[in-house]
Amino acid sequence: MEIYDAIIAGYGPTGVTLANLLGTQGMRVAVVEREKGVYDKPRAITADHEAMRAFQAAGLAEQIEVGTCPHPGTDFVGMNGDVIKRFYPMPAPGPLGWEPTFMFYQPQLEATLRAGVTRFDKIDVLLEHSLVSLRQDAEAVEVEVTGLHGASRTLRSKYLLACDGARSVVRSQINSPIYDLAFDEWWVVVDTELHNNVELPERCVQYCRPSRPGTYIVGPNRLRRWEIKVMPGEEPESFNDPEHLRSVLSTFVDTSGVEIKRMAIYRFHAVVAEKWRDGRVFLLGDAAHQMPPFLGQGMCAGIRDAYNLTWKLDAVLKGRAGDALLDTYGAERRPHVQTVVEHAKSFGLVIGELDEQAARERDKLLAAELAAGTAPTIRQSFIPGLVAGLLYLDAAGLPGVGAGKLFPQPWVRSAGVARARLDDLVRGDFYVVSTDARIAAEAAKQLAESTHLFGAKAVCLGAQATADAGANLISGEEETDLVHNWLAEREALAALVRPDGFAYGVARTPDDLKNLIATLDAALACKSSCTTYSEGAFPT
Repeated sequence: MEIYDAIIAGYGPTGVTLANLLGTQGMRVAVVEREKGVYDKPRAITADHEAMRAFQAAGLAEQIEVGTCPHPGTDFVGMNGDVIKRFYPMPAPGPLGWEPTFMFYQPQLEATLRAGVTRFDKIDVLLEHSLVSLRQDAEAVEVEVTGLHGASRTLRSKYLLACDGARSVVRSQINSPIYDLAFDEWWVVVDTELHNNVELPERCVQYCRPSRPGTYIVGPNRLRRWEIKVMPGEEPESFNDPEHLRSVLSTFVDTSGVEIKRMAIYRFHAVVAEKWRDGRVFLLGDAAHQMPPFLGQGMCAGIRDAYNLTWKLDAVLKGRAGDALLDTYGAERRPHVQTVVEHAKSFGLVIGELDEQAARERDKLLAAELAAGTAPTIRQSFIPGLVAGLLYLDAAGLPGVGAGKLFPQPWVRSAGVARARLDDLVRGDFYVVSTDARIAAEAAKQLAESTHLFGAKAVCLGAQATADAGANLISGEEETDLVHNWLAEREALAALVRPDGFAYGVARTPDDLKNLIATLDAALACKSSCTTYSEGAFPT
């Protein structure tokens, strides 16, 4: 029986992104998906520059960017029609080299991602197949799958990666408990195509009105979406009646100016799986977490899962790291996504308040904070860094300065390198970056001598490095001062950055840098847990 490096269960946005990322690493992969093709209606509609950075790693970002548009920002409107809160993307250009937040058409995005998978001869895609059961031992995972006519076959792989959605068969079979953050509401999503003769806000709008909370979203091209809360005593199924649907929608828009393309009834949840790894089995995407859509982070969270796990699997499979590295996946992703889910829930509670007196108090408080300039208004401020996992720890056992923060991605120019984004110069590897040529040259030498940091590079931005620094040194100048400012804010000479763009840690002296590299090298060498990466360390 042929053995794969990985089997992916599920071929939605998380699964197909994962397939592309694994394919770029040369892995042998099987994908199992019960549906025949891409769902032809939009579901997710918002994504951010972290997702695009993952698409960049898969070599598809430029293609995906076509057909997207910048997010216009969101106004929260209170009972009296006044703006009580603003929730805008950070100004473009952002620090990661892509539009900070953008709108997209999901069928087009998925089609582009699936076309990307066809680049890889080592990936087998089994559409119209369902995963029925799994079993694993110390060496591999075996899964039984059935085809369209009930024919059964067994696949064997080193790892099983479950991207099989909210009703995950795999999550059920590994008995991963669900932590419920106590948000359970029925909402209706209505997608429309805009006609020329209707006026609508240029920005997205959260209608925070107790009489009928709702959301208006400006999609790409002529796509306009409304998300409408189902009220107490109202049956969700009542929206299957076109007359009732149009009557409710008319409280938000002149329905003669839009053509309804899709109506879907959703039960919004806020849940996180407690166990993300069981031996050789991992949960990703909706199999690991679900959140209400008020931050536009549901799909982004699954893509972060895929990006985080890919480079770790690659390192382990190529002998560059011990199995303990895979324990950091859940240790990093679970607290990160739970924080995002909590933020999404809090936004949902603001929008969906049904008590009029409470809503008036809310409006008064939020309007005062907005007027005083004390309310956070930038979307990215609600997305945390990493707080656990493969990070440099200080003397107190906490992430050191800069550790777990997203490192910026400037455009870089040099005599020997065409204009490129920084990630494309160091693709898939750890790297040290500094604006000091001497520091970068010393880092290059130490990295070349390390045991587990194969391929790691040193990058000097802003000064020319010495000619004898070695093949793993890149010299250039950033077009902006993103890296310079990031280091200066932390009083650092250099940063050691992970393959997924998060900083492992920063160095303020040459000795700090030597220790930083040595500590990472030792951490990657661990065959079993050398450091506490327990998922249970995060409160549930």
